[in-house]
Amino acid sequence: MKKLIVLIPLICSSFYSIAQSFTLEHDHSTIQVTNMDTSVEFYKNILNLKELETPWPDFKLIRFFETGKNQQLHIAQADIEKYGNIKVNKVLHLAFTVKNFDEYVTFLHEKGIKYSNFAGESNKIQSRPDRVRQLYFQDPDGYWIEINDANH
Repeated sequence: MKKLIVLIPLICSSFYSIAQSFTLEHDHSTIQVTNMDTSVEFYKNILNLKELETPWPDFKLIRFFETGKNQQLHIAQADIEKYGNIKVNKVLHLAFTVKNFDEYVTFLHEKGIKYSNFAGESNKIQSRPDRVRQLYFQDPDGYWIEINDANH
């Protein structure tokens, strides 16, 4: 009888765990910025992201941008003294793919945006082993942006 009392909860818990299957999908990422107006201009005009309405229309310290396939980038102006300085690292970067890579490179030149390969060589584009081309540049707060021509 004792074995049965222990066995029943174990069997029930295994059915419960099977019933709790789920899949996660990326929804959004949020970055901290020091000047909302400068960052909004960059993300609209250099990355050509569409700004979305937020659930807080009168609160202008967070802005939402569409990044494709029901995903968003949120930029939030945060108190540096309270939350600390922004620390950036090229390994931690935002990556976007573009259909016409060469045209985008020309656009960056026209806008005076300096880019490099991952190693930091100025105005150099790199190719991964799968032939995807990549370049990197920074936003006004120093966040690294990767642009590539991956065809997912």
